Order: sequence, then structure tokens, then C-alpha cells
Amino acid sequence: MSTRSIPYVLGLLTLSTTLSVGCSDDAPATPADASTADVSPTDANTADVARDTASTDASTADASSDVTSVDASADVSTDASIDAAPDAARDASTDSATDASTDASAPTCVRTRAFVTTSNYMVGGYAIGPFATPSLMVSSAMAPDQDHVPVESGCRVFTLLRGNDALAVLDPSNLPTIARTIPLRTVMGDAGAGSYLVNPYDVEALSATKAYVSQYALSRIAIVDPSRSGAAAVTGTIDLSPVRAGADNDSSGSPEATEMFRVGDRVFVVMQNLASYAPAAAGSVAVIDTRTDTLVDVDPATAGTQAAQLTHRNPVGAVLTPGGRLVTACVGVQPFMPPNNLDGAVTALDTTTLRPVGMPVTETALNGDLQGLVMLDESRGWAVVYRLAAGGARTAHVVAFDLATGTAGATIFSAGDIGGLRVDPSGNVWLLDRTTGAAGVRVFRPDGTQITTAPIATTLPPYGVAFVP
Repeated sequence: MSTRSIPYVLGLLTLSTTLSVGCSDDAPATPADASTADVSPTDANTADVARDTASTDASTADASSDVTSVDASADVSTDASIDAAPDAARDASTDSATDASTDASAPTCVRTRAFVTTSNYMVGGYAIGPFATPSLMVSSAMAPDQDHVPVESGCRVFTLLRGNDALAVLDPSNLPTIARTIPLRTVMGDAGAGSYLVNPYDVEALSATKAYVSQYALSRIAIVDPSRSGAAAVTGTIDLSPVRAGADNDSSGSPEATEMFRVGDRVFVVMQNLASYAPAAAGSVAVIDTRTDTLVDVDPATAGTQAAQLTHRNPVGAVLTPGGRLVTACVGVQPFMPPNNLDGAVTALDTTTLRPVGMPVTETALNGDLQGLVMLDESRGWAVVYRLAAGGARTAHVVAFDLATGTAGATIFSAGDIGGLRVDPSGNVWLLDRTTGAAGVRVFRPDGTQITTAPIATTLPPYGVAFVP
């Protein structure tokens, strides 16, 4: 997560300070997303910040002036595999490895490059380069959507075109060329004016011809064929309404489904359960049997179809560990929504027993509002948190934590704005620094040592990252 998911939350905060007089915000019927990771990803709670992005803080674009030349050899690969996921690999750096380790039929491929999407909330771009010796070459191509999140899943590469309500399947031998586009809005009967009527949040590839796409604004998962283009690529849906929280009774009908993670023949779908953008119940996880494309009832003793329950509200980031722990960053009430309480926590769910494991690490211990995380092993990880100072100024911090003890550790890095974190296949952590005037990608070793001496320039601020063949 992605990366998955943070930028629009931060964009809204910037927007609110810039346009504090004479503004109105008529919220659309369904919220847009905010993750990432991931990272990024744009977090679901900011709902339709995208409607206002054309007038977002112009200072964000100033980061484009902080450009340096990058290694031109970065875009060197002719491997033909592609992706799927914002935060399973998205914000969940270990997702792709988990797919392969839990399914003998899953394709294997060697990931050699970082694929970064960039955005200043008005236009989007790309940067590509090797992660072994971190460097990036900025592409001259512009993205069709400024809210575009990269995903690698099943050795396939995708971008989620969230504002356009579409899924792009990329040509891995010629990134960032789009090989096929799968529109999700009109083909599903959701045609209408505006953006984010579907808001695709994540994609999980099950085979060369089958993938799931979570849809933040709708109460269903789309089933698509990534080998096809257009309306014909959408082959079915899975209804999530049976597992929507009872307290989530707003008119959207959506449980706010975000990231997805595959373990064997099951896919786990993280749901925020928001009513009018505020958490109405604890987060939950829908479980799908990929053999039948149906929901799994995790509690047959209770009437109806039950989802697995998280212990805290509003999961804005999630990671799947190689050992099968689904670790979530639950923010509770967002920092831009009163009251500004530190009511969230990092928690873990065992995907076999569907029960909580480890000790929660609270936002109080982390001293900030959660916006994303990565895991370094089954218990240790880094969280992105935001802190508000007097006068409304905010700062972003990466803080170490340990689920074995429920404690927070050292602060790894601080910045004005962090778009997300992702662990690359070699174990290093990529940080998307969106600080105005100093935007770029920073890379850290697992011990917290920064490899990069300065942010690797991306022209536009980095928005999401996936590691691809």
C-alpha cells in the first residue's frame, strides 16, 4: 500500500488550512479513499477529497522543483510479468511472497525494480528503477488519473485508476505503458457524473484470467479477467452486504472495503465500516472462498454470515506477514475529524484461527494518529503516525513497534508529509517523502539506517510504490 492510501488524507488537511474561508464541502454519496502503504495509498476516510483536488494546495506541486537527475539505467527490464494489489503488496510489503508461499500453483517471478507512481493531486506521473541499488528514472509519460496506485500481484502489474473508476493492466516489458484498461463504473451499471462512484481500492490476482478488485464506494467485489479489455473483462461480482456492520447504516450501502490479501484458497478483505465517513463499528475482515467466489461464514453459531472482527475502528493500512498474520493500523477517529483522540492501535489477526494475536500497540504509545505501517517480521514493524501541534501544524513520523510486547520504540524518521512505506524484496524499507520542497523516495535498512543520503527525486511527489519484475 499499497501505499497504499495516505496522500488524500494529507491532501485534505493541507486543503483545509489553505481554503479555510469561503469553502463548502458537499460530500458525494460515497467516500473516496485516502491508504497507501501502504502507503497510500489514499485513505478511505477522506472520502471525496478528489472532488476538491483541482484546487489543492499548490505548494504540493513545488516539490517538482526539487528534481535531480537519476540513474538512466533504471528502466532496464524486458521481463513480461505484471501485477495486482495496493496494499497486499500495496502497503503490505510481504503480500506477494505470501501468495507464492501459500499456493503451489501461484506463478513465480523475480522482482528487480521499484515502480513508483507520483502525484501532486492535479496530475500524475511515474518513476522506475532498480531497488538493489536504489535509483529512479522519471518517465515522460503522464498518468490518465492523478489518483493512481501501483500494485503487483501474481507477477502482474496494475495501477488502480481510482478517480476514473478503472483498473489498468500494465505492460511490464515497457512500463508504464497500459496494455489494457478495465472500466468498472459503466459496465457495472453505475454510470453517472463525477468520479469515485466505484473507487477501486485494491486488486488481487488469482490467475492469468481472474482477479478480484475491491470497490470502496460499493458493497461488492468485482471479478475481472486481466487478460481482456473493456466491459467484457468484468465477469462477475461478490456481494459484501451480508457482512456489512449493522451500525454502518448510511445511504452509501458500502462497508468501505479496502485492501485484500490471499492466503491459499481464501482472500481476506479489510473493511472500515464507516457511516458518513466516521467509524460506526470496529473494523472487520470479510473472508472469500476463491474456489466458489462466495463469502465464508467465520461464526456459524451466529445467525447470518459473519466477518472476522478487528478489535479497533477504522483500519487505514494493513500488511500480511509470511507467517499469516494480518496486521492492521486502525486510526479510530481521523485527525481532521473531531474529537482528535488517540483512540487507534496496531493490531494483528491470525488468518488461520481468525482470532487476535499479539499485544496491540496503541496510538497513545506511538504518540500520534496512525496512517500506515510495514512489518519487518512477525512482530516488529514501523508505523507512520501524524502529530498535531499548537496552531494546527502537523508532522509525520515513522515509529518502530513490537507486537510481542505491545510497545513503541525509536522514531526512525520525521518529515512534513509521508505518503507511505513499503518493504522491497531485499528487506529494505522505501519511504515516500512528500514534504514540500524536499519530496522524493528514501530507503532504509531494517535497522533504521538510511541508505539514501538525500531523497531520490521523482519530480512530482511520490504517491505509491510496487516492486515489479
